[in-house]
Amino acid sequence: MSEHRPWLTAAASGVILGLVVGIPYYSLPFFYDYFEHSRESGGFGWSQASIILGLPLGTLVTLILGPILARRLRARTGAMCGAVVCACAIAGFGSMKGSLAAYYGLWICYMAGWTIAGPMAHQILLARVLQRNRGFGLALSFFGISAFGAVSVVCLARPLTQALGYRTALIALGATILLAVPLAWKGLPNVSAAQSSASIQPTATVLRSRIFWLLMTGSTLTAAGIAGISQHLKLILRERGYIEQGRLDEVFGWTLMLMLGFSALGRFAFAWSADRFPKRHVITIAFLFMMCAMTLLYRVDGTRTPYLFGALFGFGMSTDSLLVTLLAADHFGPSTMAKAMSVLVPVNTVGQTWFPFAVSLLWESFGNYTVALAVIFACILTGRFLLAQVPEATRGDHHGESV
Repeated sequence: MSEHRPWLTAAASGVILGLVVGIPYYSLPFFYDYFEHSRESGGFGWSQASIILGLPLGTLVTLILGPILARRLRARTGAMCGAVVCACAIAGFGSMKGSLAAYYGLWICYMAGWTIAGPMAHQILLARVLQRNRGFGLALSFFGISAFGAVSVVCLARPLTQALGYRTALIALGATILLAVPLAWKGLPNVSAAQSSASIQPTATVLRSRIFWLLMTGSTLTAAGIAGISQHLKLILRERGYIEQGRLDEVFGWTLMLMLGFSALGRFAFAWSADRFPKRHVITIAFLFMMCAMTLLYRVDGTRTPYLFGALFGFGMSTDSLLVTLLAADHFGPSTMAKAMSVLVPVNTVGQTWFPFAVSLLWESFGNYTVALAVIFACILTGRFLLAQVPEATRGDHHGESV
């Protein structure tokens, strides 16, 4: 592989992740309240819990496909096939007739594509091809999720919905994802994400590691709390006084754009810091930003815009997947981490999708988001505390991997 090729791979990976993950994951919540509308108003009349249940149901497939395919599929093949499946699923949301079974089936299809074209394969691939400044390279890749997610509502979902209706907007978003296919063909190496090596630890050895369990529990709780905010943000803003549909769409779009824009900036800042300073300190600083943001969210009402909250929360949440990948690479090595990540990422995904469903049940039980927000904050706090307990890796500390 030529000297500049790893960085081209990281850049291509960033755009692919932006198309396959960033746009769908962050723009689909924009349509949740449209699905809630009555059939007479063009919606389906579904409950909030029924709508949010689609994503967690879909992620169950990642528990099966993740460990089986993530370490075996070639990066280029997985990205191309996964993008096509994701595109068809998102377009399918725009063609639904009102059946919840069909809605849930489309989520399962989307998450199947996400599993083979999404973050897990790219994290493993880049940890393998990037030997120096790994944090910055991963940040470049995950920049795509934040950047594309940031503009997904303001530049795509909202204007397309205003011009064409939300159904056609969903079909157009699905077509956009297909741009990842030629990019994967040209930009990704045709190799499997993980190296084949006799030094790779067996899965049982990885699962017995205390570090692995700290990583899995801490990252899952953190990802779950962050997802609880991002998936419910529009509904939280509606409860806080943004009732008129046009105003709600506008404020949500700009808040999401600020949140993900600052997440992209924070990812580079924290990646630079993680390459030079103890990662537990980086995690602590990121959490302080999120703590300040959560206090602001409690004070949002129809007269106070949530833009400062979006900026602070986005900056703080930017360490989420980045530092987990770096810590796994530090402690298990690029080859063995494929075993660890093939378990970590699917479990994280289930946590970050089922938790928002639990938040919707809390909302139904208490009638508002007050208790739910307290639970979200406690979840993030516990997760970040556990991640901060992961020790710094010393040279050669790959738990059995040859160096």
